[in-house]
Amino acid sequence: MIFLSSSSFFLSDYLTKQLGKNNYRSGQLSYGLKHDHIAALTIKEKSAGFDSRNWLALNQKLGKSQANTALKLGHWYQKKFQQESNTALINTAVMWFEQAIRLGSQQAAIALAQLYFKDDKLLKAQTVLRQLPATLKNINLSENWLVLSLKIAVSEGNVTLVKQLLTSNRFKRYGDNQAQRLLADLNKYSVITNTEVLKNKVSGQINLPFETSLTCITSLQLYATNLAHLKHLNQLIKTFKEQQVLAPFICLPTPRYISKNRIDCMAQAEQAITCDETRWQSVANQVGSRHIGLMLKEGGANVHLGILYFDVEDSADVFSHELSHLLGFVDEYPLSKDHETCQDVQQKTFAHNIAVLNKYYQGERDHVRASVLASLAWASEIKVSTPILQAVDNSTSSKKIWRLGTPIAFKERVGVYLAESCQQSSVVANATASQLSPHYSAFKPLNRRTQLRYFANEFPEEYLTLLKAKPSNYLMPSFHYNIAFALYQQGNNSRARYWLRQAAEWESEPLRKLTILSGDF
Repeated sequence: MIFLSSSSFFLSDYLTKQLGKNNYRSGQLSYGLKHDHIAALTIKEKSAGFDSRNWLALNQKLGKSQANTALKLGHWYQKKFQQESNTALINTAVMWFEQAIRLGSQQAAIALAQLYFKDDKLLKAQTVLRQLPATLKNINLSENWLVLSLKIAVSEGNVTLVKQLLTSNRFKRYGDNQAQRLLADLNKYSVITNTEVLKNKVSGQINLPFETSLTCITSLQLYATNLAHLKHLNQLIKTFKEQQVLAPFICLPTPRYISKNRIDCMAQAEQAITCDETRWQSVANQVGSRHIGLMLKEGGANVHLGILYFDVEDSADVFSHELSHLLGFVDEYPLSKDHETCQDVQQKTFAHNIAVLNKYYQGERDHVRASVLASLAWASEIKVSTPILQAVDNSTSSKKIWRLGTPIAFKERVGVYLAESCQQSSVVANATASQLSPHYSAFKPLNRRTQLRYFANEFPEEYLTLLKAKPSNYLMPSFHYNIAFALYQQGNNSRARYWLRQAAEWESEPLRKLTILSGDF
């Protein structure tokens, strides 16, 4: 009997031939498995239960030398990560994609670049794509490369590269269904406006101006810096219109793209988004809306004068809450200690739902009541029979002291109720320890919590009534005022005056126009 070594033709040729023809004995298969023979492992893998430990172990052995298996494992671990959100899983997916690339898989390079792009790792995605040859023979891979390269360029703010790719021979040769759909999005969201680039490439699609509603009090142009966020904005607008009662009052045109290179923002989780608002000069002449909004990857939602900032995680409820500020409503939760609203008793009405007034008054009831009502934007909604003052003592003197507030017995009515808005600010300046009781406070029309207190609550019908009665009284100025304010802070007074004039053009009421022109909003 002659014994053959494992390196002989028996293992490398004969056994491969027998296993490949499915003409082998069980001993030959066992021998092949013992020595990690590719053909034997492949046969065993096909009979292993998908997702089983044995299936995974066999594929891990095959993936060391087989590009398609390594690619399959990359996708498998990526799917597991999506189900379980375990960082180790996505790292393992990357490892197998990289292994497939080393074994010559161009498909793995596209898959890994797509994974990096989805995770917002644009530089890594670009690095992987550069490993591919200039010409890809596989049409599907070439189109995937083109689409991904375009999306990366959009996210990078490189509009010049977007135009170059769209006019390249590769687009003409491979730009099929996927690329055409992307091109339609580039047009829809105004990523490119060069008509020569778009000519004959988007069949019959024209980006028309938005239809103005007769009920709109303001218009808001939303912006985002990449296509995924723009599509998210589209869905957010749809949900807002379907679910939120403020929808009829705000016209929302199709969201528009803005290159991240044209903005300069500080945006971190749990911190309010802030931006250099002089940068909005570069797009102002393209905007036909009173207000603008910017959605970023992260950062705290807030409204600054005529501009709304929020992030991709904010729901339609949060969106509605922030939009209410543009319409002239103030938060009913505790504002920051240095918030300008809460520095002192108000000099004039400034919001539909909040008044900052003294807590105590002295004098004859009717005179005090009339004085207070003159300071409330919602005075007309308070019934004559609804009390807004409560006696502090039983004195019969005409100098009787009154505490401002509607008694709990009338809590279902519109009245005057303590709001939490200025909780942190309404303390007497330089007060001693014995004088720390607040001398003024914020007051609101309703006793219950509303969307202005917490975004998931309802936006009350009573507030809609106030809005309809005085639609423009407390409306935020146009975003042009933000630009003027930012320029003024930088010492550029002449340019600031120019943008104040632009902001004033949005005002129809003479007194508001004068307020805007003087920069006193």
